[in-house]
Amino acid sequence: MRRRSRFRSSARSPVRRAAAVLTLLAAAAAATASAQIAPPYVDARLVPRGALRLSFEPRYQSFNERFASDGTSEAIGTDLSADSAGVRLFPTAAAAELAVRSMIADASYTMSAGRFRTTLDADIRHFPFNVSVGLADWLTFQVSVPIVTTRMQADLQVDSATANIGLNQAAALAGNAAAIAQIQLLLGQLEAGAASVEAQIAAGAFGCPSSSMCDQARALVARARGIRSDLIALTGVPSSGAAAFPLPPFAPLATSTAGLAILGAIQSVSTDLQNFGASALTATLPLPGGRPALSTIDGVLGAAEFGYDALPIAFAKLTQRLGDMEVGLRAGFARGRTFRTVVRGTVRLPTGTRDRPHHFTDLGSGDRQTDVEFGLEMAWDPGSVVSLGIAGSYTLQLPDRLVRRVTAPEQPIAPASTELLVERNLGDIMQLSVFPALRLSPSFTAYFSGHYVRRASDRFALAPDAPATVVVNPDDLARETAQQMLSFGGGVYFRPPSGRGGRGLPVEAGIDYRAAFRGDGGLTPKTRTLNFYARLFYRLFGGGQQAAQ
Repeated sequence: MRRRSRFRSSARSPVRRAAAVLTLLAAAAAATASAQIAPPYVDARLVPRGALRLSFEPRYQSFNERFASDGTSEAIGTDLSADSAGVRLFPTAAAAELAVRSMIADASYTMSAGRFRTTLDADIRHFPFNVSVGLADWLTFQVSVPIVTTRMQADLQVDSATANIGLNQAAALAGNAAAIAQIQLLLGQLEAGAASVEAQIAAGAFGCPSSSMCDQARALVARARGIRSDLIALTGVPSSGAAAFPLPPFAPLATSTAGLAILGAIQSVSTDLQNFGASALTATLPLPGGRPALSTIDGVLGAAEFGYDALPIAFAKLTQRLGDMEVGLRAGFARGRTFRTVVRGTVRLPTGTRDRPHHFTDLGSGDRQTDVEFGLEMAWDPGSVVSLGIAGSYTLQLPDRLVRRVTAPEQPIAPASTELLVERNLGDIMQLSVFPALRLSPSFTAYFSGHYVRRASDRFALAPDAPATVVVNPDDLARETAQQMLSFGGGVYFRPPSGRGGRGLPVEAGIDYRAAFRGDGGLTPKTRTLNFYARLFYRLFGGGQQAAQ
């Protein structure tokens, strides 16, 4: 009785009580987003003073689609798929493609490794252990320790029937031990032939300095050296010394239109050099004879010589790891017989595991940075068969530093050279949820739920100590990170009015499902979420068995 009278006394001092709430929230550095997932059901209740609530609330979240920037749905493996896989997926092939265009005089030429289809199916399994303690009738302290398992089912299908390229023969992975020496011999002969004709021009041969034949000789020198420069860009092999790093991964097939044109250009310049008094070329360019298979693509990603230093696009599972822990306060005010209001604040701690930059389909167990969230919950329960819960929150995602491969979202396969320390500021998050409910019996309540989430765009910058020679654009990491999503769902909530065994402290349990129906942004996952929760109350101090308020 004395405990209840103290509670009534504090209720008569709303100004002092509100000040105390704000002080405690500030002291706790209030608030973080609960993994961007609204609570399964809002009844705006607190744990009674002196009571302990233990809860186990596993959550299963899955998605294999995302909302594109125009709001349509597309597979999350879209960026790792292509009808003609080329430079977009393998950016280190860009210089080689330009070199081929130059040698065959075709500005429209594109490299293609064939048709790539990547199917991705992700799921994240949270197993949080939550502890809440009633510090006062109007104030609850809570801690959440999540154990997280992530899985990414990845299936890359390579159909190389339409491919016009194969492995660069200068690469060790190609298994052509004589290729580098052959390329270096060809490059040396091209330079020797160009130098021989150049010397004759200087000596006044071919009617130089002013004759049409002299002009032809000068053009031949430029053409021979131009082909030599293009061959270095295509193969990554200089005329002497070690091969370049990273090597271009691909070259035109020997039997392809481009491959035949390159060999023809080499033969043509050889003939012309001989006609102008230089030695003919005895070496030619080794070009691939086979199209790339899935094992070839895995080798390109993993072999150090190509510069990606990455894992294959394959199934990825993160074993059970600690997620981002949460610590927070819930404070009640304006609480009556039919209406309850709770303000809440939570700090999310950087205890999770980030995804690995060299695994392009990896999922981490958390963001591993500090968040601060402020939330409000309101419940209207007139004691009839209908009730209504409303929740809203705003999450401040604080800046941090981490290592990322700096690349645009449409180019997910990035070389290791783009892996840099960046400063990251994740976009703030606003959430609104509504829970109209229908009481089925004194213990069971069924409810419908609607959820709106809006996230601002992320911001990235290179760390101040990043190498001055870096030419990447950190703004690429922020593209398509702004998100909006609308989800609907429902569930069943169990809470007997008299508690366990007829005593005041209750048992709570429920099941909740929700699915995203609309969204945009480009990278917004089209999620499906299933929650189970069970909550038990125990008396720690204070006596009595008052029910959760």
